Amino acid sequence: MQVREQGDIYVATFTEGKALDNIEGMARRYDIHSAVILSGIGMLDGASIGYYDGDGYQTTTLDEPAELVSMNGNIGRHRDSGDVVSHVHVALAGSDHRLVGGHLMDGEVMVVNEIVLRRLDPAVIHRAENERGLLEMQLE
Repeated sequence: MQVREQGDIYVATFTEGKALDNIEGMARRYDIHSAVILSGIGMLDGASIGYYDGDGYQTTTLDEPAELVSMNGNIGRHRDSGDVVSHVHVALAGSDHRLVGGHLMDGEVMVVNEIVLRRLDPAVIHRAENERGLLEMQLE
């Protein structure tokens, strides 16, 4: 991982690891409690994306590496445990150049992921479980 910090902007490159673990690990390392993902590009292997149907996530795992065309979302902390919680959506393109997208459930960095975050301090994003069992965003 390489990270360049410029004020409240963090530019990171990852060449290995799980995409979500990398983002959440960066938040822990730099003590980021609230952030927005401004940009994310690169490539993922074994990407799993979800679609929330009102009862739960329907997930699909791509059967080939995919271009990470776009990544956006936010980072907060679990209200009770303080653990980093990321909420990330992606647009991915396969070798046929067709896009698929949804909630990023999993995926390994392939070649590189280039991620740009903006810290939102002093705004605080907390996540707390709602009646459906989802970690709902609460702003403070």
